[in-house]
Amino acid sequence: MRIRVERLQEIYKKFALSYGANDADAQVFADCLLRADLRGHNTQGIGLAPYLEELFASGVTRFGQAFEVVKESPATALVDGHAGVGQIISTRAMSMAIEKAKAVGIGLVTVRNSGDCGMASNYAIQAMEQGLIGISMSTGPSLVAPWGGRDARFCTNPLALAVPAGSKDPIVLDMATSACSMGAVVLAARDGVLLDGKSVVDGEGVYTDDPSRVILNNMHRESRMSGALLPAGPKGFGMVLLVELLAGLLSGERSWENETVATSQERPAHYSQTFIAISIEHFHVPSAFLAAAERMVETLTGSRPAEGFTKVRLPGTGAVDKEDDYRKNGVIVREEEWEMLVAMASRLGVEVPAA
Repeated sequence: MRIRVERLQEIYKKFALSYGANDADAQVFADCLLRADLRGHNTQGIGLAPYLEELFASGVTRFGQAFEVVKESPATALVDGHAGVGQIISTRAMSMAIEKAKAVGIGLVTVRNSGDCGMASNYAIQAMEQGLIGISMSTGPSLVAPWGGRDARFCTNPLALAVPAGSKDPIVLDMATSACSMGAVVLAARDGVLLDGKSVVDGEGVYTDDPSRVILNNMHRESRMSGALLPAGPKGFGMVLLVELLAGLLSGERSWENETVATSQERPAHYSQTFIAISIEHFHVPSAFLAAAERMVETLTGSRPAEGFTKVRLPGTGAVDKEDDYRKNGVIVREEEWEMLVAMASRLGVEVPAA
């Protein structure tokens, strides 16, 4: 089904306002969820809303928290988010990285004590839209086992990269560093389909492609895990570790002082992020870089496809056209996710805009 952009955005904004956001923060929050929907990452937009409601209702995440700069240099900063809202903290942190990159060539801001920031590419795109290269990454609740193990020790540790490519669609990589995102596994369990390869490990330590052996209830608000998600093989495990080191450890969010990485009711997940902005002009002539990026895209997309493929596609290809279509004709969402959003709005006393 398709839902008008304005309708979704208004619900998201009213949702934030109902939990104490000021108007500016509510707009940022709504824009972040909507951008995920517009790019086809519904699990980080409409599908994420019920989980965020749980965080807000329990007081784990709160609007209006301090954005404390703990340490700072011309190119770097360490921020404490004081359990604020991930979308707000991350937008501010990337803005800080962008200003540093414009001044000295590169900006790196790492955040501890943050919240779930949703779609990681929101913030990489934020830098790309200003002509910079953007990189963002995040940690969170323990969902992923180390390669060769069975117990959850890491989040899906999403990683995003956004690079301008002149007249071509920007190159936008947005991926979980696990074999599958948690949202994809929940949806597969809900739909009763198998995963693409053995991407999860069940409670008995068996690697499997059956999500129902890990997700014990298929509705998002009530899903429970038995077992864990897996990295995409040993190389994928390396990517999981990269994000863990550059976000979790560098920020000081996680110390690994004990085997299970202790959490509490007030802090059930270790959310941390790192944002990097790179100014092209500090390294190369921008027009030459963009021309080279255009030629790279043309060369790769013009390559002969292999058997079973129609063409070579780059990360982010077609996303601009999809966003244009969704803005004109409405965002495609799953019916049960729309029903969950309407139910959530009803619980909060939030009016759902007319179709």
